[in-house]
Amino acid sequence: MEFLDWLDENFPRDFYDEAIAHQALRHLQYQERWGLFSEDYALQRTCEGRWYEFLVYEIVRTLALQTDTIQSIVKKGADVQTSFIGPHPGQNGLYYSDKGDLTVRGNGQTIAEMDLMYVDGRGNLGFFEVITSAMDLQPFYDEIRYKKTLLASMLGQERVPFVLVSSVDVSRYSSIQKIAFDLDSLILITNPVEEIRDLIYEGSLRRRPKMPAPHPKAIDLDEISSRASFDYLAVHDRNRERVVRVMLAPVNGGIETISSVINPISKKIMLGTLDDAGVEALFEEHEVRVKGTVISADDLVRQFSRVVIAFDIPAYTPVIYLKVKRKEEYLKVVLDMGGDLVYQGKRTPAPYMSGFYEWLDEEKPQVTAEVAERYASIFLDAN
Repeated sequence: MEFLDWLDENFPRDFYDEAIAHQALRHLQYQERWGLFSEDYALQRTCEGRWYEFLVYEIVRTLALQTDTIQSIVKKGADVQTSFIGPHPGQNGLYYSDKGDLTVRGNGQTIAEMDLMYVDGRGNLGFFEVITSAMDLQPFYDEIRYKKTLLASMLGQERVPFVLVSSVDVSRYSSIQKIAFDLDSLILITNPVEEIRDLIYEGSLRRRPKMPAPHPKAIDLDEISSRASFDYLAVHDRNRERVVRVMLAPVNGGIETISSVINPISKKIMLGTLDDAGVEALFEEHEVRVKGTVISADDLVRQFSRVVIAFDIPAYTPVIYLKVKRKEEYLKVVLDMGGDLVYQGKRTPAPYMSGFYEWLDEEKPQVTAEVAERYASIFLDAN
């Protein structure tokens, strides 16, 4: 694609532009800027990653003025002037986070995040991912494929261009090599972020970052949201119906058959709320361990008002949510490496997960003992 070819030739891998390096600081919060020089290594690395992401944004903003192969670049960070819209059920499409990051919401939940978005010369929306570490790359290919599928579905695009910018050499990793084979993708590897960060010194942090002049190609996310149409809940509900039919079929093909009937833009399938017989059927041979305490089926009925069974996609791993009686709180239970059901965390109406909590807490279809038994055999026993 024209822009990817142009970018491959013009993106500065050996980056030593002090002005742009300081320009990227304007997007960081006060604590993040000073965190670049923290003695806490983990904090320093986190802040470096955040700064490097905005550095790439500033580089692309600059390059966009030099070519017709990029039509516009989506504002983010300090350039976002629109008010933050909190998550709630029914929201679908592109939204800014409270920090000005680019996200996709499905039924009020954040289902994808993009580090940078742009529109190429053909009018196709594309996106960037920016990384400073080779950790957790195993699922990276699936994540990028999901985002491409999601954007294509939302926008009706046949092709979704993608650019990975990394400050570490990740070219030998299998997940990255899979991405590199895609003609609509580009891999760019720059100097190590530690070297680039030498362009910044602590004294420069005391200067107030300057806002640049208006950018002629910068657009708000709202200008793309108007053409991004999809109904995430409707897709989920159709997927759920198909999955239940497959699970109740005389010949059960397991996860492979289930995956063949699912629209892949769903990230999780909520099968529903177990009735009492379903609780007994599922937990008769599968106890739950919560912080060292083993909970039986009888205990579940006494301590929790609802049991919702689900599974994540594309990993096809089971997730069970237990509603604590007289509390706005669900316990999230997953399968550990030993095959045991264990407590992983809480889901509450806290602002950052309020959209998901409201969806989780809505009335769900009742799940019978037969479906519970199939769920156990497919997702618990097989795993």
